Amino acid sequence: MNNHQFYIKLGEVCLENSALPPSDTLGELSDFELGLRRFCYEQNRLVAIGPFTTRVFLDPDICMVLEDNFPEQIALLSEGKNMQMEFAESCWQILKFLPRGQKISCQIGEFGYSWQSKTVELDKDKVLGVLRGFLNEVM
Repeated sequence: MNNHQFYIKLGEVCLENSALPPSDTLGELSDFELGLRRFCYEQNRLVAIGPFTTRVFLDPDICMVLEDNFPEQIALLSEGKNMQMEFAESCWQILKFLPRGQKISCQIGEFGYSWQSKTVELDKDKVLGVLRGFLNEVM
């Protein structure tokens, strides 16, 4: 059995932002959705996710995860359902969480010319604690 630790940590502020500030010219977003996008854009940071040392950004990667019902997905993971986090904007990776009793099999897949993946086994309670803690920190 491997002894990997799962973490999600907000890193340094990312001063470079090549995208334009979020707007909703068509009026399709709720106030919350637009506010979330503006927050992630204005407070953009690097985000480290381990044990794979994936580095993504608050804007757009984590913002897209939050918009994809992240709190609900955490709840479903705690009930034994699979969960995934996609980071197609910055690094073309997917994190898949597959519950197996009191453990979670965590697989990171990388897009490219071919699909490559690595898998580690993690403690379910610790993974849920990290995901919930990160959600609270961002909110």
